[in-house]
Amino acid sequence: MTGLCIAAGRFDTTAAIKRMAGRLFASNQSLGKENPTPSLAIANSWHAGMTHMRAPVTFDDGLVCAVSGEIFDDYGLFKEPEQLIADLYKTGHLHKTAWLNGSFRIGLLDPKQNRVILITDRLGSKSIFVWHNDKALIASSRLDAVIREDIVRKRLSRQGLTELLIYQRTVASQTQYSDIESMTAAQIWVWENGTLTKKTARKLAWVKPDFSKTDAAEGLASALTRATERRLSDPVRHGLLMSGGLDSRAVLAAAHRSGKPLSCATVSAWENMEVALARRSAEVTGADFKLHNCTPEGLAAAIKPSTEASDGLFSAPVNLYSSLPDIAYDHDVMLSGHGLDYTLRGYYLPCRTLKLAGSTTRLPRLRQIQNGNPETIANSLRVGISPAIAKQILRPDFAAEIDTRRIAAMEAALADIEIEDDYNGWDAFILHSLGRHYAYSDFVAIEEVIHHRSITFDPVVFDLYLSMPPAWRAEGKVAHDAMNQISPDLMRLADANTGFSARYGFSKQIFLILMRAILRRTGLIKRPVLPNPSFTHGSWMDAANLFRHNETWRTLALSLPDDPVLNAMGLFQQDGLRVAVSGHMSGKANHKKLLMQLLTLSSWFSEHPFEEVGA
Repeated sequence: MTGLCIAAGRFDTTAAIKRMAGRLFASNQSLGKENPTPSLAIANSWHAGMTHMRAPVTFDDGLVCAVSGEIFDDYGLFKEPEQLIADLYKTGHLHKTAWLNGSFRIGLLDPKQNRVILITDRLGSKSIFVWHNDKALIASSRLDAVIREDIVRKRLSRQGLTELLIYQRTVASQTQYSDIESMTAAQIWVWENGTLTKKTARKLAWVKPDFSKTDAAEGLASALTRATERRLSDPVRHGLLMSGGLDSRAVLAAAHRSGKPLSCATVSAWENMEVALARRSAEVTGADFKLHNCTPEGLAAAIKPSTEASDGLFSAPVNLYSSLPDIAYDHDVMLSGHGLDYTLRGYYLPCRTLKLAGSTTRLPRLRQIQNGNPETIANSLRVGISPAIAKQILRPDFAAEIDTRRIAAMEAALADIEIEDDYNGWDAFILHSLGRHYAYSDFVAIEEVIHHRSITFDPVVFDLYLSMPPAWRAEGKVAHDAMNQISPDLMRLADANTGFSARYGFSKQIFLILMRAILRRTGLIKRPVLPNPSFTHGSWMDAANLFRHNETWRTLALSLPDDPVLNAMGLFQQDGLRVAVSGHMSGKANHKKLLMQLLTLSSWFSEHPFEEVGA
């Protein structure tokens, strides 16, 4: 993976950095280490095919800099980013790192001051986990590299566990350990003389637009193309994680428009509509296409390694992970359209809904909200696990803390963000630490096998998003019009999420969806038949039915009430676990998220046991 680790203080840092680097390093990767003094050591790793990446650089004055990730300029990859960071440090302008274009984490060692500096990018897309006391500091891009060090105290965090159970992620600087923190967005942390100081270099903030919707669509079409060109500028094998939806199609269209070649990879259990649309999209642009089949057994086998690769801080991201070795065989870098939906198309904003024929359809209009305070947002997120369900499986004393803890987590997430429009609070929760967003888990885990680049967070795209009012984003018209401008041919194809031509606006598509639902309800048209209850018409398998109908997954679920790792925490009720599992298996309830989170917790703590339960 593209990794970083640092050991500092009054202990054997040389031995520590050797151990930690060994946990970052894999057979297809390169590794570099520097140990400028007995009390300072640093190492980083990178995929061997990424020849622009390199070992930590030591400058004439002794300063050591390691850039883990990538920085882009207007044309492509920034050459010698270590020199840029060293210059910013020496001139007192390290805060400007939060204005750099890229996905990165940075470590600096200043031997003259016996100082360590840790830096995250604007959105915190690449995590750094930090443990420290007044004598030592351990920091790494991999949580397991930190927790395996003997010097590090291993206390299970009740707050971290609450967040994993409710939000399927940890929030702000929280991890599942009381004494280990995760750096969030645009952070500069300095450890010197046993003291750690923290600074936020740039706050996330939305601004009012100085352009019309029409201008925004034209600007977005140009921005998507420019951002894609930058990420296709190096001479490596580029690929695109392709679905039948609009986000990956926008990246494919931008690549085609810019004349940059790339091939498409799709993951699915069978040849469904999503696969057909992904394949057809590739054909329209002349791109190569390959389907990677996933199986229930392959997904189950991916639980443990994907949990490790994502630091145990999400539900195990098995869907993509199981196919990564095959995808990596054909590519050095994978692009994705991740984030276009929840930024430009307002996917997580509180919108109106319409219930018809047993299904709920999200409408492209904001609904009235009481306010945008942390409690309101915590109570109305579209993602996560119901607090009421979580309480049923927890012991009474811990269950009684859940509401206070989940709202406190939301307060921490929003504390360092400038929010004038209450609706932006929902997006702020996601973006306060991108590397911890539950939907980003696939792209945290992917870095263990292959390099990933997202188009959405290039400043030309992201800054335009920050200038769009929530109502524009919920409506989705700006993004839709921009995609039509980039490639009308691709937009003539159906949207896999609706089955209707993507050239239709979202309001028209919703009308057609409702008409289809009525026709199905009256029996005039039939719903497409799935060949297997665990299959879907999309990329991923139906996790709820996997647990019910596949023997491997069913066995995993049924084992949870007696799981020794979960029971050792002293926080779960066995009877509550049995009721939850039984309710799901019978079809009376859908606890797929909860079951997957519990399997993830068991997998992580079986490999990384805690010594006691903390706060």
